[in-house]
Amino acid sequence: MTIRTIGYVQFKTHQVHISKNTDTDLIYCFKATDNRCDIQTFDDEDAASDYILAPFDNIVYHLVIPGEDQT
Repeated sequence: MTIRTIGYVQFKTHQVHISKNTDTDLIYCFKATDNRCDIQTFDDEDAASDYILAPFDNIVYHLVIPGEDQT
């Protein structure tokens, strides 16, 4: 398996690192902000483009583990 870096895109709201598996043609997109991140895989370039352009939703869910620092 070979993962080839396609590029990096910086928006005002987020940034995305884009890579591609040269064996399967899957596109990997790692989207991040200062306090959130997400990774998705795509086999369709149009779907990947839509994901890359869209900022994160305003709704945020948090996982709270008892005993952990809540900051």
